[in-house]
Amino acid sequence: MKEYLEIFALSIGIAAPIIGGIWFLWIRRQSSIHKNYQTLAQSWTNEGDILGAETKFITLNLRLDNGDLFGTLESPQLDRFYDVHVFPGWFSSRLEISDLRGRIVEPKGTFRIHISDNRNRLQWKAIKLTDTDILPSRTVLWPL
Repeated sequence: MKEYLEIFALSIGIAAPIIGGIWFLWIRRQSSIHKNYQTLAQSWTNEGDILGAETKFITLNLRLDNGDLFGTLESPQLDRFYDVHVFPGWFSSRLEISDLRGRIVEPKGTFRIHISDNRNRLQWKAIKLTDTDILPSRTVLWPL
């Protein structure tokens, strides 16, 4: 009986810090994702960089509505807006761009975006790109 109590006490002594560590990381992750939601919910652009060689200019207008982060993407080369849906993550977020024509959803690209610098730059990198004429494969966006 004494051995069982020692084993039980030892297992609680080992499990408690592990569970506490996992709980701490979970809370930090949720807090970080919430901050990413708040930071991303604004307008971003890559226009106006006098030192850059970017030729594909875009403006990304994002808004937070009922826990979803979505918006539009506009470009001087587009006659209409593309629809954008963002899935924020801990270190980076996934951004999906599509064109809704009637009942047909036409995917235009999937991108990895990462908030950098003083939370005022957005690193944009293509994961899957189908519209290469308008959407840049890699660029830096900043808030308007």
